[in-house]
Amino acid sequence: MRAQLSRVLFTAMLGGALLSTAGRSYADPDHDRHEKREERREDRREDRREDRREDRREERREERHEERREDRREDRREERREERHEAHRDGRHPYEAPPAIRAERHAERRGYVWINGRWDWRDGRYQWVGGRYEPERRGYRWREPRWEVRDGAYVRIEGEWYAPGPVAAPPVLREERWEARHGFIWVRGRWDWRNGEWAWTPGHYERERAGYIWREPRWELRDGVYVNVEGGWVVR
Repeated sequence: MRAQLSRVLFTAMLGGALLSTAGRSYADPDHDRHEKREERREDRREDRREDRREDRREERREERHEERREDRREDRREERREERHEAHRDGRHPYEAPPAIRAERHAERRGYVWINGRWDWRDGRYQWVGGRYEPERRGYRWREPRWEVRDGAYVRIEGEWYAPGPVAAPPVLREERWEARHGFIWVRGRWDWRNGEWAWTPGHYERERAGYIWREPRWELRDGVYVNVEGGWVVR
């Protein structure tokens, strides 16, 4: 009887062990896949964390580079300030605006132009230079000298004679080929004054206007300078 009971218990234990082993064998594939998915997720999370850490390191490197660049720029600015201060100590340039221009009385003189007085920088201070007469130059005008601020210092720009327009007649008009068009007129090309020289502007067609005619532009000599009289439509 006891032997029979032992065999029954052994058989039951063996069957339970086999069922447990079978159950583990059945569950293990899903468990392994789950663990692998978790590992991959953790790897991706770690990759993202590493990317963020690298981004922060790159930002810090860029900030350090920008700080060094700003330091170099500030060093250059300081060098320029020191150069200006040194120039100021040497009296080469003024760092304050010149005084107001003095009013000077003068009489009109035929054949001459009055040149106003000016402030010059001499021996480390402003000094007044009185006005004067200059023989007039036909077709030219006098441009007054002026002071301009450059890098914190005042620099004097000299006065000069300049031509407000051409003093020589324009070249002969060029010949242009054109064909008659119904309802249009041909406007001839012309010479224009650009950047101190004569420049040719080609002709073009204009639509006719009832009751109007086209007046050609022309150049007229006035006080030694050629002045452009624009063309346009005028009533017949």
